[in-house]
Amino acid sequence: MLHCRSHWLSIAVMLAWIGLTAGCSNLPPPPVAPSGTAPSSGSSSGFLGAAPPLASSQFTVDPAAFSFPSTAIGSTSSTHAVATLTSTGNAIQLTAITSSNPSEFPLTTTCSAPGALAPGTACLVSIQFKPSSAGIRSAQITMSTTNAGRVSLAVSGAGVPATLSQIAISPESFSFPNTAVGSTSFTVAVITLTSTGTAAIELTAITSSNPSEFPTTTTCNVPGSLAPDASCTVSIQFRPSAGGNRSAKMVIAASNAGTGTFSVSGAGI
Repeated sequence: MLHCRSHWLSIAVMLAWIGLTAGCSNLPPPPVAPSGTAPSSGSSSGFLGAAPPLASSQFTVDPAAFSFPSTAIGSTSSTHAVATLTSTGNAIQLTAITSSNPSEFPLTTTCSAPGALAPGTACLVSIQFKPSSAGIRSAQITMSTTNAGRVSLAVSGAGVPATLSQIAISPESFSFPNTAVGSTSFTVAVITLTSTGTAAIELTAITSSNPSEFPTTTTCNVPGSLAPDASCTVSIQFRPSAGGNRSAKMVIAASNAGTGTFSVSGAGI
């Protein structure tokens, strides 16, 4: 009897084991690990949201060259060269803006040098031309930085001899009608003085060799300047103090244009 019970118990255990094994066969297979090597923690490659590399500091100058019109020696060009300096990438650290020929190509600037120029911003460099001698003159305007190298602007121009300031007088002489002694002529001689050349005339004096008989008045600024192509007038009257032919020489003196003269005459009756 014990032998039978033991036999049936063994069968029950076996059936339970078979049922348990059959139930497990319906479970999904375990996941298979992907092949390949995982990236190391020290590399950002393959990770979404990785920061892009920083932009380098750069800057541009526009224009890269400028040619001035011919300018008289010793004078300053009416034209200015204006270059625009623009920062691209990161901020640039300006250290200096210099001219290789500062006496003939002086500069001014709105840039802060030394100083920083923020990304996307610009500043200006303005250059003039003051030739000290004839012929082609030139210079390099250099913008230097600590983190973006340097950029140069080439400027040039021709120095030409200045036309000497001269006095043009019209007319060069005047003859009054006969005038009674002790009276003043009704006629007034009007002489026009014109400044010619490229520089202003620096008038110092207008005189008469016979001021009592040929007094003068003038619209000229004496002493003073008469700009190129500008004019002023000298008016002369005749007041004979004695009979006969009377005359005088008028002298216009300038510190930078020598002297000009004109003559007047008339007869006292």
